[in-house]
Amino acid sequence: MKSLNLKFLLYYLALYIFMSLIYFSFQSYTNNFDTKLREIFFEIRGEVPASKDIVIVDIDEKSLKQLGQWPFGRDKMAQTLINLTNAQVGIIGLDIVFAEYDRLSPHTLAQQLNVQGDFLDHDTIFGNIIANTPTILGYFFTNEKNDNIAPNIATPIVDAKNTKMLLTANGVVSNITPVQENSYSSGFFNAAPSSTGKITQMPLMMKYQDKIYPSLSLEIIRAIRQVQNTHITYEDNILRGINLDEFLIPTDDKGFFTLNFRGPQRSFKYISFADIYNNTFDEKDIQGKIVLIGTSVTTLADLRATVYDLSMPGVEIHATLLDNIFKQDFLYMPTWSVALDALMIFSLILILGYILMVLKPIFIFPFVLILTSGLYYYLYDLLFRDGIIVNLFFPLVCIISSTLLTTLLKYFEERKISLFIKSKFAKKVSPAVMEDLLQKEDDAFKVKNSELTVFFSDLRDFTKISEKLNDPQRLINLLNCYMEPMTNKIIEKEGTIDKFIGDAIMAYWNAPQVCIKHADSAVTCALNQLEALGKLNIQIKKEYDLELDIGIGLNSGLCTVGEMGSLGRSDYTIIGDNVNLASRVEGLTKFFGVKLIITEQTKKLLKDTYTIKELATVKVKGKEEATTLFEVIDLKNEQSQDELLFQKALEYFKKEDVKNALELFLQLDMNKYFKLNQLYIHACQKQLNKPSKNFNPIFDLDFK
Repeated sequence: MKSLNLKFLLYYLALYIFMSLIYFSFQSYTNNFDTKLREIFFEIRGEVPASKDIVIVDIDEKSLKQLGQWPFGRDKMAQTLINLTNAQVGIIGLDIVFAEYDRLSPHTLAQQLNVQGDFLDHDTIFGNIIANTPTILGYFFTNEKNDNIAPNIATPIVDAKNTKMLLTANGVVSNITPVQENSYSSGFFNAAPSSTGKITQMPLMMKYQDKIYPSLSLEIIRAIRQVQNTHITYEDNILRGINLDEFLIPTDDKGFFTLNFRGPQRSFKYISFADIYNNTFDEKDIQGKIVLIGTSVTTLADLRATVYDLSMPGVEIHATLLDNIFKQDFLYMPTWSVALDALMIFSLILILGYILMVLKPIFIFPFVLILTSGLYYYLYDLLFRDGIIVNLFFPLVCIISSTLLTTLLKYFEERKISLFIKSKFAKKVSPAVMEDLLQKEDDAFKVKNSELTVFFSDLRDFTKISEKLNDPQRLINLLNCYMEPMTNKIIEKEGTIDKFIGDAIMAYWNAPQVCIKHADSAVTCALNQLEALGKLNIQIKKEYDLELDIGIGLNSGLCTVGEMGSLGRSDYTIIGDNVNLASRVEGLTKFFGVKLIITEQTKKLLKDTYTIKELATVKVKGKEEATTLFEVIDLKNEQSQDELLFQKALEYFKKEDVKNALELFLQLDMNKYFKLNQLYIHACQKQLNKPSKNFNPIFDLDFK
């Protein structure tokens, strides 16, 4: 198992290195999946309340219907700003750029018609109104190069020492001079979709002509807080956010702010532009509020795809950004998030891989399901409770990769072990036992001490049989004819065939398959073999003109069992004193003239009833302790009068009352148990003829 664990570990280590390489070298290619997973988190969370202090003045279809096509005249824009200011608006942000002069202004029309005179200039009037209202203008940068001058910055962004990662513009589309030069401040309203095509972040800063410019939302925040110093914050020389007089707004290293969306469009309060212009609104809806002016009309092309809505007005995205900053429920990626990502990759490949490796296959899927659910619940909580962004894609990939790798490794390893087990046991055990071994393959080859019942059988007078047949092929055919039913009886009783030694068979019970009644199974098997041999002899008599006789010995006790042998040439077998004793007992069947002998250890383990006859207490060669031997006669517990008489005689013999013992032994049927009876008659007569004070009822047998 240790070598297996090490081999598995090397595979997981290779997977860990591979995933780490992708994470640190090719993360930009996986951001799309990461963003999609975060979008799913937003969908699960659902809508949350938006700030009531932010109001959107919408240039909607109603406004276009009442006030004409866009762009409206600057006089209408000016009147709208006046109405908002009169309602004591807090601040106004324009998600609009006035890049062209008002085509409906009298001054513009007079110029176009070459008419001389002092005509009203709506653009100048609008610029004057802007100068006297709390209005922040908007503009946007482009990738197309031009020589336009960007608006002046009310408060420069300082400490811009490492800005290579910031978005850099090649051109700018700003407001016309009469409008721009009268404004207090302005900010760009560019938006940059993510790799999924949806807006998930907004740039707070952009670089143009070696200067750093703030976004519309950032400039509104700065103006409200009356900040005089705007600093870029760094950590380990990496851009981490913007500091407005100790008020830190976190960003990524490119100056992007991650949006914590409140819901689909109209999560904020909307008021029609027409209502503001016509002064038909409730001033309480405006008083002290942040007002953003933008459009929701499809034809004006300012609709953006977000996690909640595929057509959210761009102005509401600015509202979301402002709301995030005011409520400080930021979503940001701390400096240690990379370390956390690396830790998760390590844990979800190496540690998870080790856990999956030791789990049973049936538990892998439930464990992975629970782990994935728990992990992503934690990451969900980390995102929306603590506002911390970590990579969502790689943990999932690591879990899937570890699970797939484990499944494949386990499959091939189990297949290898299964083939190995089949090669070892296919001819040793029954199909049912084989199936059980395949289910418990981890324990199949462990060397251990187990209580077994060991079986030995041997053909009587095999040398004479060989001489009589005098034909190797006929001898082999005879052996095969004998071995097949004997082997089948062992298999039927779920025994394990250890080996064939010439004409001898060695088998055992309770390994590798657990067999609770292993002694009974072995005894029943032996009796079945003797019965089968009786039927087989009818056929053998006809074909070979002889009959076979066997002796069977059984012993139970602790044995060492497991895979043994040299490297590349080993076998599953058993060893130990109890194995040797079983072999000795089989050899005594001929000595006692019986067919099946069991030891007292086997008899103690029997749970079923049999006709059992005590034979003798002996000391076999190589054993100091005496062992009582028994003959198993039948599956029924019925003893004949002759057997009862033998048991009574044996009791006298063990009590050293050889006179009464001899009297009873002489009454026995000598034809049935000639050798056994003669053994005891001879022992009794010897003691009576030459009495010995050291008479021992235990037979000391010094032969194998």
